[in-house]
Amino acid sequence: MELWENVILTGYLLWGSWYDIRKRAVPVGVLFLGGVLAVMVIVWKGFECSRLVALLPGILLLLLSKATKEIGEADGIVLALTGFISRDKNILLLYIFLYAMFLFCRKRNRSLQIPYLPFLLAAYITAWMTG
Repeated sequence: MELWENVILTGYLLWGSWYDIRKRAVPVGVLFLGGVLAVMVIVWKGFECSRLVALLPGILLLLLSKATKEIGEADGIVLALTGFISRDKNILLLYIFLYAMFLFCRKRNRSLQIPYLPFLLAAYITAWMTG
């Protein structure tokens, strides 16, 4: 990805993280903007099948949210959109690592609500800077 694409996606995740921390929810506007960014990527760069594979972690998280009711559906949607837009393979490993940390923290205190998007933002920035 080019620098400006990384900056735009980082800004998107930063905006979503801010809402997730403050309200413990991700507004529809954040999800809508992610969809608009995904469509812009398709229009500008063309469709690539590798982007479908990048959707899988988000789809898995969305299915987990439906099954457990402990994970927000918006988290899965944002993860899928981020994967689709960035399609960076390093991010998948960071998603798994950071989500494992998230589940570990959650297991220690079941009543604690931890916003997921700041973890996703940290994973994205780390993958961007290292890769």
